[in-house]
Amino acid sequence: MKKPQTSKIFCVARLLLLLPFLVQPLMVQAQYRFTTNSDGSLNIAQYTGPGGAVVIPNTTNGLPITSIGDAAFFGNTNLTSVTVGTNVASIADQAFSYSSVTNVTLPGSVTNIAFDSFHNCNSLTAITVATNNPAYSSAAGVLFNQNQTTLIGFPEGKAGSYAVPDSVTNIGVYAFFDSTNLTSVALSSNVSTIEDYAFYDCPGLTAITVNTNNLWYSSVAGVLFDQSQATLIQYPAGNAASSYTMPNTVTNIGMEAFYGCPHLTNVTLGTNVAIIGGAAFEYCTVLASITFPNSVTIIEGDAFAECSSLTSINIGTGVTNIQGQAFLGCLSVTAITVAAGNPAFSSVGGVLFNANQTTLYLYPAGSSATSYTVPGSVTNIVQDAFMEAFNLASIALDPNVQTIGDSAFADCFGLTSITIPNSVTNLGFSTFFNCFNLTNVMIGTGLSSIGFQVFAYCSSLTGVYFASNAPAMSSDVFDGDRAAIAYYLPATMRWSATFDGIPTAPWLPQIVASAVRTNQFSFYIDWASGQSVVVEGCTNLSRPIWSPLQTNLLASSSWFFSDPRWTNYPSRFYRAISP
Repeated sequence: MKKPQTSKIFCVARLLLLLPFLVQPLMVQAQYRFTTNSDGSLNIAQYTGPGGAVVIPNTTNGLPITSIGDAAFFGNTNLTSVTVGTNVASIADQAFSYSSVTNVTLPGSVTNIAFDSFHNCNSLTAITVATNNPAYSSAAGVLFNQNQTTLIGFPEGKAGSYAVPDSVTNIGVYAFFDSTNLTSVALSSNVSTIEDYAFYDCPGLTAITVNTNNLWYSSVAGVLFDQSQATLIQYPAGNAASSYTMPNTVTNIGMEAFYGCPHLTNVTLGTNVAIIGGAAFEYCTVLASITFPNSVTIIEGDAFAECSSLTSINIGTGVTNIQGQAFLGCLSVTAITVAAGNPAFSSVGGVLFNANQTTLYLYPAGSSATSYTVPGSVTNIVQDAFMEAFNLASIALDPNVQTIGDSAFADCFGLTSITIPNSVTNLGFSTFFNCFNLTNVMIGTGLSSIGFQVFAYCSSLTGVYFASNAPAMSSDVFDGDRAAIAYYLPATMRWSATFDGIPTAPWLPQIVASAVRTNQFSFYIDWASGQSVVVEGCTNLSRPIWSPLQTNLLASSSWFFSDPRWTNYPSRFYRAISP
């Protein structure tokens, strides 16, 4: 599962500041920029001061400051401490994210803190809450709800081991997020709920231990399980071991259970594992191989994404569901194999298909092959299927292909040309994004719509040849393609002088590769298949009288023409035209 994109939140916050006429009136006062809340109180939209020890005032110009807005202190690397004013009731998304703040003091008035207010504050060692606060409290610099039954936020800069207080029954979402210096966590017998991402991105965490009297959770060798050890919840990312053998009690590997474990080269799955959760092994960058026992039925999205050292994937007979981007960014995988008898999947030449090979799921990104021909049985190429297949220079799509998923060929850096068959009606989001060696594209007669950034950042692209009418288009289709021209066939419709910002021109037959062969003058004509072309000749270009020599309906994109009578004339000139 993908995490929230903080950069997007940041950009939105800045956009609101740059366009004050779209929001509440903007007020600038000393070290702050304010907007006005619906009740007339002030919201800190941006801090503009010098940093250091910041004390947020209670009022400005007689108006109370009641909220700290989205990204108000985002990325401020001069902050050391913040004392929040006694009228502030809410702290919004990313309010202090990526700042250098070391400690924060919250008054009794704060009753709403966004879960990501202090994300990526790697220097933050303490959050202190006033004792009269009705919603929050703190102990040893850690943020809790008021009665300390929920642990809300462990300061990311706080180091060493930590024992969760006995009062805590719930570990909140992102509670220990990005706690780089945290080495171990001890859970009491009272913890009954651990929410998503609780231990996400804790690279120094070596062990999670659980009191043996806990009825909901357990631990073995520092690894966190549910009480029955059927679900493996969290393998500590700081564990230095290079291999791990999973207990056979495990049937479910939890979401992000092994996320970002930099030392694991080998994991032996238990013989009863049925579900591998989303992003379970994402960014296990030295994991070299994985074999799925026949018990595995579901591999969720991003399960092995960015496992850049993984060289092979062996799928057992039980897997019937592989979700999106499960193996995205596995750049060293040279082959995917599927056990005989699997009812849902098959493999041919190391490429993953559905059982009857009508859907192509995944081409191994680490393959050294420079060309690939999609089998004639394939009608559907799924999202990201060829993404980051860097070595492929050419891909031949069969005329039976009907659908091509989003980003299907994105980041195929070696790809130089592609022909989209007539059967394809739509190209979705970022289909060929960042294929920077792609020079020309042939598009068939069936294309009716083209999506956002389909050819964006294909910086070598010079020609896109449309046999179709001008398709409906999204925005930024050719973003960053400075040399691209869209060529269209005569008699096609809806073309204008530009197409999504690039110039257009008629697509006409071209004479190429002329030569004398077996006493006949010959050449090739390149054009769109299915078009009729006429070769005409004349003997004088200053006063040309063109005569038709041969007409042909192109069965492919190239036609060979030869003239056995060329020696009957002192000179002869040729042209190819559309009838």
